[in-house]
Amino acid sequence: MYGNRILHAHGKAKAEDLECIEQKFQVKIPAAVREHYLAYNGGYPEKPVFTDKSGNAYIVNWFILVCSEKKRSVENMLRLLREDEAIPNWLIPFADEDGGNLFCFSVREEDCGAIYYYNHEFEYGENPEEYVTYLAETITIFINSLVEEENDEDGEA
Repeated sequence: MYGNRILHAHGKAKAEDLECIEQKFQVKIPAAVREHYLAYNGGYPEKPVFTDKSGNAYIVNWFILVCSEKKRSVENMLRLLREDEAIPNWLIPFADEDGGNLFCFSVREEDCGAIYYYNHEFEYGENPEEYVTYLAETITIFINSLVEEENDEDGEA
């Protein structure tokens, strides 16, 4: 599926869990994202670094679980973000970065499935749309574009 292994996934998500999210939030999960979840529920990429066209690096920490009673899930996270009006309604989080920023997929008709980076560091009352950065056309392109972390001179990542 990818040229980048997904490690420590919690099995596979169930189609009915994805359908539940679609119904609760009135969205349609794009086919490539659905395929990802039906293969991997959570986990993290072996190669975690995405570099955009401007040279900015983003590090995928964990893929968010579709469904989990004990850990945070896409459903719980999206419910809270929408209640707080902290994320545009056309974005659905699927992975996170240390510090709380999110990787999301679009459910808008014009770019359904496109991957965006959502920076949560904004003040109440500001428009969260201004903190969204386009990264890739699909989740497959995004995951296949991830590379290994480079070590610095001290041997640390």
